[in-house]
Amino acid sequence: MEQPLEVLKNEHIEVKVCPRVGAGIFSMRYCLGNEWVDIMRPTPFEAVESKSAGQFACFNMIPYSNRIENAVLKFRGKAYNLQKNTPEGHSIHGDVRFRPWKVLYRSAERIVMGFDSRDFNDIAWPFPFYAEIEYALAGSKLTIRLMLKNTGAEEMPGGMGIHPYFMRKLTQQDDAVFLQMPAKGVYPGDTPIPTGPWTEIPHELDFSHERQLGLEHIDKCYRALHAPIFIKWPGSGVTLTMKADEIFKHVILYSPKDNHEFFAVEPVTNCNNGFNMAEEGIEDTGTIYMQPGDVITGSIAISIQQGGG
Repeated sequence: MEQPLEVLKNEHIEVKVCPRVGAGIFSMRYCLGNEWVDIMRPTPFEAVESKSAGQFACFNMIPYSNRIENAVLKFRGKAYNLQKNTPEGHSIHGDVRFRPWKVLYRSAERIVMGFDSRDFNDIAWPFPFYAEIEYALAGSKLTIRLMLKNTGAEEMPGGMGIHPYFMRKLTQQDDAVFLQMPAKGVYPGDTPIPTGPWTEIPHELDFSHERQLGLEHIDKCYRALHAPIFIKWPGSGVTLTMKADEIFKHVILYSPKDNHEFFAVEPVTNCNNGFNMAEEGIEDTGTIYMQPGDVITGSIAISIQQGGG
């Protein structure tokens, strides 16, 4: 039987990837001293068999990020019904994270996987597309490259992003985690569906300068600045740096209200419900208008170092 996980490893980082479940990350570990510690929330193995992508350490969002309101895509004067897969009746996180990907290239520290929507009759997207994901290690850095191509005969809106869950504690020495996430705005509203364009960030949601990430529930989409994001675990003396290409104009911060073991910092191209907001005339939603044959690509580099506390 084919092994479900592909392992990339060097002396600093180990990343396990699952091609059969959305090309998601099963685990990401870092060698801290003589101990391998989980940087991302580890995946329960049963999530592989059940294809529970939401339980993975990191999953991929293609051909759009986050939610489309009421599972109806509005584009160029037309309305397209998508799959309702949230309790509120929205469509969420694209339609590749549960599906199998094909391994195109494999080495000890690099893997490339491809996905063609035309291979699936039940794809929940009205426009055909092709996507690739590459994971590559170099020293203590993991680079994730996403690519999306419009393979159809019509224009389509496109987007992409990653959804990594980071551990609040790497070791027993950690009693706090600190976040620096530069942004120039946040989207308003009491739910994940914005009520309008991005606006000024209130103090309680502002992580533009390093501060402790508390236990309060946060699920907000920010208009990102093209600047590194830092996560620090002072107790363990570890700093993570995340650098996303400029195409990732937004970042989502998610701190669950019912689980204080992890949190998510998600670089994405479009804001929540961005395609529909753009159709309404709202600007700067990160919507990318892809003509037939158009390709978009972007990379996110995650670097880890010790002694950054």
